Amino acid sequence: MKPHKLADAFGDVVVRMLVYMRSSLDLSLESWVLLVKLQWLTRPAVKHVMVRQLYFTGVQGFAWVLAASAMVGVLVIYTIVDFARQVQDLTLIGSLFGSVFLQEIAPMLIAIFLLVRSGVAVVTEVGNIQARGEPLVLASLGINENEYLYMPRLLAFAVSGLILTFLFAFLSVWFGGFVVALTNTLTFSEFIFELRHGVGFLDIVIMVLKSLWYPVLMVLVLISQGHKVGDDPNQIPVRATYGMLGSLAAIIVIDIMIGIVERVI
Repeated sequence: MKPHKLADAFGDVVVRMLVYMRSSLDLSLESWVLLVKLQWLTRPAVKHVMVRQLYFTGVQGFAWVLAASAMVGVLVIYTIVDFARQVQDLTLIGSLFGSVFLQEIAPMLIAIFLLVRSGVAVVTEVGNIQARGEPLVLASLGINENEYLYMPRLLAFAVSGLILTFLFAFLSVWFGGFVVALTNTLTFSEFIFELRHGVGFLDIVIMVLKSLWYPVLMVLVLISQGHKVGDDPNQIPVRATYGMLGSLAAIIVIDIMIGIVERVI
């Protein structure tokens, strides 16, 4: 490929990415503005969609989080404690738990869970709505398309991501501490003591930000792909695949960027 053609191709990709980022930012800002205004509380249809999305995304996912904390959480915590004992430095328990588990594993694992469980559903729902021409019906009824279609899904992913991440971390601590005490690796009180003195405020802040930002970023990608279905329902499986892969790639790239910024700072 000639240099000028390569430059044109690269420029086209950059421009499309910027346009996509701008549209996603506009959608996100408009959704949060609509949420804060609380006008949706007076609209039964919007409230119904909001409750249904929160229930499907968050409440029904609790059983999976419980199982994951009893398996993945226990395995990670036991590994951290065992490593700290081998190097004879128990202060590593809290610092490793904060930097590895809270900052990285918990928000990433919950984000992937939300993506696997609800990602295809979001693209399929939005795609079917677009294919059936429902936005025109909503407009004729005076219902804001963003308020009815996008805001509930955005809120459901954000709230579910935050709450489920905290539940995963909390349950992992208790399950992991129980296993550590049961195997005589460390007493439960000693384990909690090391966590309290090793986990910093910054660890919690980063976990909160990631548990909110990852799901929001994912649902913006999913909604965008669902919106691209247009009037062709045959595009739904294609856009669902693009949405899943794009969401996963987006959170991985963001996680890498955050890690680079943390190292620089």
